[in-house]
Amino acid sequence: MEPRVTKRERKLHLSYELPHRLYSAQLYPTPGLNGSTIIIYAHDRGVRILWRGGRRPRHGPKSSSRVNGRAQDPDIIIIDDDEVEEEETNGEQPDDEFDDEEDELDPDCPYPSIVQDADIELGVKVLHLAVPSIPSAIRKSHALSQQGAVVVSCSDYTQRVLSFDLLPPKDTGRRDYVRRVQRQQIRVNVSPSPCTGLAAKVVVYDSSQSEHEPGSTSFLLVAATADTLQFYRFVIFEDLSNVSQDAQTRTVHVPHSARNLTFHPSATSTSMLLSDASGALRIYDPFTTEADGDGKPAETMLENTESIVSSSGKWLFAFTTSYAGNGGAIPRRKQVLDAAWILNGTAILTVLEDGEWCIYSLNSEAHPNTNPADPVLRGYLGAASDPTRQSKTTASRLAPMTPNTRQAKAETFFASNPKAAGAAPQGGLAVVTSSLRAGQEDESIILWYNGEIYSIPSLQTFYQRSTTNKSGGGSGLGSLYAPGLTHITDVNLMNESITSIAQFAPPAASSGVGQMNTQRDLLVAGEHRFVVLQTLRPVSGPPRSLFQPASTTATTAAGAEQARSRDQTMLDAGHLDLGGMDRLLEGMASGAGAGRPRRVGFAR
Repeated sequence: MEPRVTKRERKLHLSYELPHRLYSAQLYPTPGLNGSTIIIYAHDRGVRILWRGGRRPRHGPKSSSRVNGRAQDPDIIIIDDDEVEEEETNGEQPDDEFDDEEDELDPDCPYPSIVQDADIELGVKVLHLAVPSIPSAIRKSHALSQQGAVVVSCSDYTQRVLSFDLLPPKDTGRRDYVRRVQRQQIRVNVSPSPCTGLAAKVVVYDSSQSEHEPGSTSFLLVAATADTLQFYRFVIFEDLSNVSQDAQTRTVHVPHSARNLTFHPSATSTSMLLSDASGALRIYDPFTTEADGDGKPAETMLENTESIVSSSGKWLFAFTTSYAGNGGAIPRRKQVLDAAWILNGTAILTVLEDGEWCIYSLNSEAHPNTNPADPVLRGYLGAASDPTRQSKTTASRLAPMTPNTRQAKAETFFASNPKAAGAAPQGGLAVVTSSLRAGQEDESIILWYNGEIYSIPSLQTFYQRSTTNKSGGGSGLGSLYAPGLTHITDVNLMNESITSIAQFAPPAASSGVGQMNTQRDLLVAGEHRFVVLQTLRPVSGPPRSLFQPASTTATTAAGAEQARSRDQTMLDAGHLDLGGMDRLLEGMASGAGAGRPRRVGFAR
């Protein structure tokens, strides 16, 4: 599975074309036992698992005539659920069956390859894919370090739990691997209406909950249909393949169709966030405890004291979006395209149907002058989505042709097609928490709306600066020029719509404070392809003391040569500014890069 590689300055654009329709692509939070990053995506015949990077199994190279993931692949078969396999191979393989080292990367295009794949065909379309949130404290222990589990909803109105080994199979063992995943699947529900939302989480019970053993875990699953929420709680044993088939279920009726389901990021909380068709955001806890006294919403979600578990759950809080400007028709509130917990579960980030994003705070004490039901920060993704900015850009259509306008028109020409009038808007969020070396936690945010992607590398910095400006007399409105919010224009999906975006984990060597302002590598899924946007990081040299003088003339000459090469590249692309032209002219006058001595005097 080889990508189409495009190198742009300090970024690599890796485009993988797929032979089937893609509905969603996610990254599994736990890496493979061989060091690979696991990519899982849903397509029109099932689920496909990819192992990117890491050590390869020791076997011969793949045949070039084989098409990955197609139905005629001899290593992939479809079996019935009633079929029983007498001989079952163990998923764990000895360490000596893998290469000692990972593949050597090309210095010009250093990207990891897809070392293995497994196509789990289910015979139906997989429309929704949910990867469970796993607490970092148990990722390297328990059965979750050896096996993984995902939840899918299919076109036959069923929801299924698929468990698989994190260790990639050998080419000769992929048939057994696929058969084992198909046989161990759990079908949890057959509803009369399609699923509109899906979420999963692994919950660790603390010692205060006497009904569970300390350190025990459960697998929570919630599925939203037309007017109900279906909750399932499975007990996880030492082996994920032995997940209890008898799940504790709970059905909750809702007045509006729910979507955008996500659990609270706390390891012990069962609270969840959802949005519905009425334009409301609601917080619900299906397994809440009935504590004495009136607690605040944040305390209710994070601090469950010893009490009796409620049989019907509890609705904790609700937010409503602003009204949509529909030109005098029946007033309605804006629809929520996506919503996510941020700031360790103390705030909520949303993307609305007109490109507006809002941050709601659950900590009312931090914002005493703000209505708790109103957002503390808000802004727009794209100037065309904001009516106040749209009126400023319609002054003149005959703009003078300058290098800047030529570049803007070129970017518009090669960009994805804008949404036609009447088309349903699309958007989403991708939130990843990173732990820094100083013991602090920060979050990296990706927001996308109708093919446009925006990034907030450090949410803590963005939030603190924006709220400080607001409390100091500013407007508090976010914009493209607010600190930390940047527009990503390097993704080319060949005019396909975005279906999902995920963020890769940063390299272990760059997890320090400087990583807060660095954009992560992205996995952007289209309709028949997915793109990996990878940032080229400089090769780290030998460690040097902070006060050690910079070495020498060789280092200075190398830096000057690199600057000249960069200026020449910018000149060839037509993006060189006046400062770069001055540097090039000075280099030509001094003979740098010309390779011939300088001539002084008049020619005769």
